Amino acid sequence: MGIARRNFLLSGLMLGSAATAMVLTPTVKKPDPSQRVDYEKIIPTEFGSWRVLPANMGAVVNPQAQEALSRLYSQIVSRVYLDAQTGKTVMLSVAYGEEQNKQSQVHLPEVCYPAQGFQMQGARYEQLPTPIGNIPIKRLEANLGNRHEPITYWIRLGDNVVRGGLEQKLATIREGFAGRVADGLLFRISSIDTEVDRAYRLHDKFIEDMLTATPPDTRHLLIGRNVG
Repeated sequence: MGIARRNFLLSGLMLGSAATAMVLTPTVKKPDPSQRVDYEKIIPTEFGSWRVLPANMGAVVNPQAQEALSRLYSQIVSRVYLDAQTGKTVMLSVAYGEEQNKQSQVHLPEVCYPAQGFQMQGARYEQLPTPIGNIPIKRLEANLGNRHEPITYWIRLGDNVVRGGLEQKLATIREGFAGRVADGLLFRISSIDTEVDRAYRLHDKFIEDMLTATPPDTRHLLIGRNVG
């Protein structure tokens, strides 16, 4: 290949990269700080047969170091809820980040749990039917010694719900091409139970009860505006 032709091709590649970078550079401003939402307040502490347990009566396992959590997320809500009907408990972890891009994304349970020594299995994608609409969710099972922890989660990225790394990356790219700075929220439910199907039924009941009790004007902060 001649020098002139090689230089021409390199110039074309650089121009293409520059154009792509311009397209992917968000042009929409982030929300005004005065408009930021307090997730501790919008997530109800009592609804249906569910009540939050005092902090010293339950422990939410957050499989990330506190330093990493503070760096990744602007808000974290960690609670344990008791279902008066069944006597069972579920652990809720909601992690919110104001800006989602290649360098700063909410971390997936299938990445965070193994980093703390858990073995993962049983991954599957599902659509959870609720009175609000069908919510895309992902199921996982985390194991550490005698601890067996079924997990249900989704990620709200902007106005959409995604599951897993691939959907998360594709949604981030779409937001970038649209010139938007998307925020992101990880909504994770888990419980300690060796009977996986029973645990998931409990998760589904919790999610449906919570979303039904959450006012419509704030519900989109948990599941976006495009759940159908």
